[in-house]
Amino acid sequence: MKKNTLQKTFAVALTGAMVMGTLAGCSSTTETTTTDTAETATETATTEAAAEATEATEAVAETDAVAGMEGWEPFADTVTIQIPVYDRGDAGNGCSDVENNYWTNWVQENFGDAYNIKVEYVGITRSDVMTDYAMLAAGQDLPTICMEYDYDKLATWQADGYLQPYDVETFKTIAPTYWAAMEENGLTAYTKLDGEDYLLLGKRPYGNTNYTFVTFYREDWLKEAGYDEYPSTTSELLELYAKLVENGHEYPLSGSKVSGAGADQNYGWRDYPQDETTWATTGDYQIPALSTEAQKRFLKFQNELYNDGYINPEYYLRDASEVEADFINGKAFTWSGYVSSTMNVLNSFYEANPDADLGVCVCSDQWIQDETWGSSNSFRPNNVFGAMVAFANDATEDEMKAAMMYMEWMSQEENLFTMTWGIEGVNYTVGEDGNPVAVADQTGLEEQQGHNNNVDYWMIVTASKSFGSIEEDIAAITPQGLPEDFYDDLLANYKGQLALYESGYANVDCLFASSLESVTEYGTELKESVYPELRDQLVMCAPEEFDALYDELSQKYLDAGYQEVIDERQSLFDEGLTTRLQ
Repeated sequence: MKKNTLQKTFAVALTGAMVMGTLAGCSSTTETTTTDTAETATETATTEAAAEATEATEAVAETDAVAGMEGWEPFADTVTIQIPVYDRGDAGNGCSDVENNYWTNWVQENFGDAYNIKVEYVGITRSDVMTDYAMLAAGQDLPTICMEYDYDKLATWQADGYLQPYDVETFKTIAPTYWAAMEENGLTAYTKLDGEDYLLLGKRPYGNTNYTFVTFYREDWLKEAGYDEYPSTTSELLELYAKLVENGHEYPLSGSKVSGAGADQNYGWRDYPQDETTWATTGDYQIPALSTEAQKRFLKFQNELYNDGYINPEYYLRDASEVEADFINGKAFTWSGYVSSTMNVLNSFYEANPDADLGVCVCSDQWIQDETWGSSNSFRPNNVFGAMVAFANDATEDEMKAAMMYMEWMSQEENLFTMTWGIEGVNYTVGEDGNPVAVADQTGLEEQQGHNNNVDYWMIVTASKSFGSIEEDIAAITPQGLPEDFYDDLLANYKGQLALYESGYANVDCLFASSLESVTEYGTELKESVYPELRDQLVMCAPEEFDALYDELSQKYLDAGYQEVIDERQSLFDEGLTTRLQ
């Protein structure tokens, strides 16, 4: 498979952003290979579409002399555009049909009908994005917009011929609000792939933290075990778990098989300051870093949890929904997830456990080092940009224009507000401060919003809603309608993460100014097949066998392709085509 290297100016831009502390790590899953049929089809389509796009953008620029929506006219013939939307398989936390619901119809009625555009949404499996896109490419049925959170995925799609470039001046004429937001947030440096403008980028507020992903724990169990505060080190956690079992809580950590994005992250098991070469070659979260010291510590800890009876001995047969069910049913000590104003997991938990007490694990603003296990409170920061957007190789002149219009329309304050918050009196009320407050339980409403207040529909503009104040923003995402208020803990968690980031104890992942052939070839197999099998052997072995087995299976993992991943990353690092450790 060919390899297209991004311009060195792109790498320089990435490095500069990292040095200034504004660029954070990627946030999705590994790449997967495409079929020969898809590659042939996409290369042919790209050649034809590129020539057509050049003429198209020139024509659009001439006809749209007035910038923005004032210069728009309805299309003479109906134009159909397809927009990807994550299908998270979670009907209990949003719309049951992500492609056809109240909000997709609202977009059609308020945007599409006005300009003779038919807007179709295409469900993309959140945990298997690259496979879904590969299948769509193989069937020559890519959505008009191809969108993801990781620039390396977009680089892979461009290298495989999925995408076509666009004309910046044309986009600025059609979508000036969107482009202005990119300029304001310093994102215009990241539009190029292989020397041409392919990418458009949504923003990500507070990208130097990951404060919206938290762990809830049973504070009543903690107090029952004789603790006033949640333990601050891994060693102390083990002591707590032993007391939980003594108090009759069987398998207090529940447990499930390894699957999905970011499996077995080892940020909390590393030594800081980090070694830059190790960080660049094995430090990302996409492919588990079996063979590293940090991963050894993490898996040795999992081995201890397994052998001491803190996790379900059949965890390898269970999925995440069973962990969630254990927590709701009062059988698990913790549950982790993204916070939003409406959280059906917590609604269900308090319904089943009305007298329970929950707490939030708060990231300390002081660096904490566990001498046995490594760091205890480091984390993976997010990303300065949110969704990254490109246009499919076979999108026509009118389809590209209509897609650009869609991006501009969604960027308008009133439209973004409605898609984010919904309808007053139905999806939200207005608080004393004048800000909207989401209705906690929207179950059964025709107007029920999708995951996290419709985020998968407005992610094209911003990764999270923001009033411009962290206090107001945390108030907006604090779960509503519950017996307990988590605002103070969520704010403290944000401040703790920010302090660690600014002190150099929470580093973003290395970014590579190239599509990585080795990741394309081996990444999916390593993450989804090889690692889970080897990992389970390590978790379930006798403790005295762990060290020798880790060495043996690490070599097997390296031989299965991880060494090639390391070597290619090292090569790009040596060539100066990566960001540097801040």
